[in-house]
Order: sequence, then structure tokens, then C-alpha cells
Amino acid sequence: MSEEPTRRPRRGIPDDSIQPGAETADGSALRTAAAEHHPDDTPAPAGQGWSRSSGESADGPAPRRGLIPDDDPATDTPEQDTEPESSEDGKSSTADPDAAFRPPAGKIPRARSHRTGNRRTATPAADRPHRAAEEPGSASPDELVVDRSPLRRPWVWAVIAVLVVAIVVVAVSRLNHQSPITGASVTPTPSSVTPLPQDSLMSAAEVSRLDTKASWKVDDTLSTIPADSTQTISCIVRDADQPTPQSSWQRSFTASTKTATAALHRVDGYADEATAKSVYTQQAASLAACDSVPSLIVSASSVKGLGDEATSLTVAFQGTTIQYRTIVLTRIGREIQAIDASDNHTPIDATAAASAITAAASRGCRLAGGTCPGKVTVSASVPPTSDLPGWLITSDLPRLTPDQGEWQAAAPAGVSSKGTQCEGVTLASASGPRERQQRTYLLYKDSSAPQGFGVDSLRFGFGDAAGAAAFAKKIGDSIASCSKSLTTAKVSDAKSFTGVGEKGAKISGRSFLVTQDAGSGNKAVFQVSVSTVGSSVTYLLANVTTTYRFTDDAWSQLAVRAAERATQAR
Repeated sequence: MSEEPTRRPRRGIPDDSIQPGAETADGSALRTAAAEHHPDDTPAPAGQGWSRSSGESADGPAPRRGLIPDDDPATDTPEQDTEPESSEDGKSSTADPDAAFRPPAGKIPRARSHRTGNRRTATPAADRPHRAAEEPGSASPDELVVDRSPLRRPWVWAVIAVLVVAIVVVAVSRLNHQSPITGASVTPTPSSVTPLPQDSLMSAAEVSRLDTKASWKVDDTLSTIPADSTQTISCIVRDADQPTPQSSWQRSFTASTKTATAALHRVDGYADEATAKSVYTQQAASLAACDSVPSLIVSASSVKGLGDEATSLTVAFQGTTIQYRTIVLTRIGREIQAIDASDNHTPIDATAAASAITAAASRGCRLAGGTCPGKVTVSASVPPTSDLPGWLITSDLPRLTPDQGEWQAAAPAGVSSKGTQCEGVTLASASGPRERQQRTYLLYKDSSAPQGFGVDSLRFGFGDAAGAAAFAKKIGDSIASCSKSLTTAKVSDAKSFTGVGEKGAKISGRSFLVTQDAGSGNKAVFQVSVSTVGSSVTYLLANVTTTYRFTDDAWSQLAVRAAERATQAR
């Protein structure tokens, strides 16, 4: 390596002819320049504190060891390295180049205290011999002291120990086929991600689990899915700001049935698992809302054992003909799969849909870096939260006229409903509830609906379940006996219903049809229900007519759904 002049003085670099561990004529080992490379970090000899160097005076610091200054201290002269010539016996043929740096034979330099300065001394060279003479037996001020034992420093051993531990951890992690726990995982670039193969899709034999009595066939298979494709997974809206899949496959199936049974299977592979998680969260939220007209949420299911996360929803498209669709959405590592099974007569069972997609999910799970399917279990659950937790969403309310109607919801507000006049309490001010709110849902775009038709949902909160049960019983009993206290009222269609909310909360309630004589031959007709779940009471009221009303089953299902949603309130 060439030596170039520098403004920073060189620490005493030993001659190449001197090997580490070499001894002087008197047997003393040489010291390396490492002993003075970090003067502030090296501890003083045992029994000594930090002290001024023996060659240092109050006038200024002593000259640095290992540096032979010029007469002019302001000028730096480059040092010249010379290579000693060696004779055939391996010994140098010239004078010992380190002789000037060694103490006289028989004299061992005493330990020096460490100096704190890091600049060249300002003491003229002519004055230095006098200072050196004041210290008999000490090394020359211009002497380069070489310490060849850097491992004596404790911090060196500490660094070595840390490196050894890191190497062992990495080695063990590799042997266990895991990423090193000390480092962050590396996100693969799109070019390094293996595209999902076509066999990630279901086969006709696998999709037949949706209906084992039907004969199934593949209609088409796509590797590029247009953004405006009419074949899409129901309820899942793919926003433009969602990450683009690295690869996609889609396959449609039809069955030989009279009820137009069919299925659509889609598989999307993303750059990494984090991206797939983000997309899955968005798609699951879109599925939970399912707010595309004319969908009605029929039921929901919890799916376990099918990849890393999964959910299922069954909806009804309320057109001229009711079409049921069961959707299963699952994420396996960086892959998202969805199946949409449809039938025009009865809903496809969510268990059958999950079973049909399991084989395809198992084939691609390792390539996708996800959890492979195990024992898949499907159980009924409350539909996932959406919109405002605790309240019905528009997809919970059914249409009353086939292929017509669109529900819209107002924001929750204070209670303003007058009720049916049969409740026996003033809903807006009755004592007992700690809190009360109302949310109104209005139906538009249905030419058969009466003016201002809608549903009022009232929710009352109590301090305990006993208070809620007493309040609900008071309202229910008053409505049931209303015709005895009001001669203008008629109560019919009294029914009881039960259900299960979040975390197994038990739901119980009653529903009625109340008709009031409004005079002049006019009638005011109401469908109402009152239910309890825990410390909450839900009261529903719809201003129907004798010819335009919910079916009894539809009204009971809506009453249960309202109570189910109440268990999701935060």
C-alpha cells in the first residue's frame, strides 16, 4: 500500500520485518501501537490512577510516542517505509530497523500513563532531549512503542463473543428451515415471486361437492380478468387503489340442475403476505357490508381450519327471481381464494362450499407460504360488523316488492317515535333506560310502498339484564292487551322468537301486528317487535298497510337480526 502525506499523523505502523510476538534482545515482548490508538479507553496499570505522563509538564503535553517530529512542528513530513533486505538464512542483512524504538538491553520500560491529547506537541525538537534526560531509565520521547497484543483489551473479547453468538443463532435458524430471528424478513420483489399455477383452481370433480347429485362442467378459465368483467365474486368490490395481484386465475362452472346451480372460483397471488393481508381485510369488509343492490344478507358462518383466515356469507339477490349466493373468502399466505356458489331455489350450504375449495387451497398453500388447510369446521355466526356497530345495515332489510326498492339509513339520533300508542310508556322519556337512541330506515324506488314507508329501530340500554327484561316485558304485555284498554286498537299475529348473538348471548322477543282506527275509514297498521339480549332492549316499528307489509317470517328474522346487531355495539 502506498504511503501518502496526510495532515493526520500516523500511529506507529511496525515494519513488515517484525512479526507479532517478536522479542527484544533481553527477551521483552514488543508492544503494538494499539496500546495508544485509543488512549482514553485503555485502563491504567494496576494500582495506578489516571495521571499525567512522566514526560509531561504543566507547560503542555509531552510528545506523542511513535512520532518523530520535524524541527518545524507545523510541517508534516511523510514517513518512508523501507523493506529490509534478507539474507539467505532469513536474517536481515541491514541494521535492525527497530533499534531506535527499543530500550537499552537489560532495561525494561516502565509503564506509561495514558495521555489525552490528540495533536502534535508544540514543544520544539531541540528541547526534547532535555525533557528526556530528566527521566533516567525511561524511553525516549520520540520512541515508537509497539504493543502487539490487541486481544488484551476486554472490549475485543466482547465483540468476538457477540459475533460468535450471532453466527450460532443464524446457523441454528437455518438448520430449522426458518429465517434468522435476528433479522427482518425480506419482501420479495415482483420479479422474484413465483406466479400461481393453473392447478390452484378447483376441478369439476372438486366443485361437485356443492351438489353431489348434479353433473358439473368447466365453462371457462381465465388467467387475465378484465376490470369490467361481468363475472365477479358477489359483494366484493375491488377498488382501484387496491394492490394489483401478481397473478390471477378464475374459473366458472355450471351444473345440470333446473335451479341454475353454478359456481365461480377466483385465486389471486400477491407480492407478499403483508399485501395479501391488507387486501383480504378490505375484501372481507366489502363482503360484510354487501351493500350492492339488491342484496339481502341471509346468514353468516365462521370458518376455521381453511388457511390463515376465512369467512363466509350467504346473500339473496332480490330480483324478479330470488338467487341465493354463498361466498367463502379465505387467505393462505400471499394468496387469496374465493368461491361464489349460486342457486335459484335454496342457498348452497357454507360447509359444502368450504369443502369444495379445500383441495385447491391445499395444493397452493406451500407455494403461497401460508397455513395449509387442516380439519375445516363451519358454524353459524352473526354477520360481521359493518357501518355502525350495534345497528342494522341496509343489507339486513328485505325488499317487499320483487326487483324494486332501495333502503337508506339515517344517522342514529334521539328517540322521536310515538310508537303505536299501545306500548304503555312514552318511548322518548320513560324511566329506566340509561341511554336510548333511534335510527330510521326509509325505503325508496318502490312504487308500491306507501308514502314515507320505513322502519324505526329504537335501542335502550340498562345497567343490568334484569332491568332490560322488565322494560321489555312491560312493553310486550301492554301491546298484547292493548285491545282491552283501547277500543280503537286491534292486535294480532302475536309470535315469540329466539336467537343467539355475539359470544353466545341469548336473544328472546315477541312480535305483533297492531291496527289502529284512524277515523274516516282510515287505518294505521304497524308491525312491531320488542326483544332483549343482555342489558339491551331493541324495539322495531314499521308503518305498513294491510296490503303492503313484511311477511311474518321476514319480520321475525329482521327482529332477530336487530338484536344480533345490538350485541355488536361497542
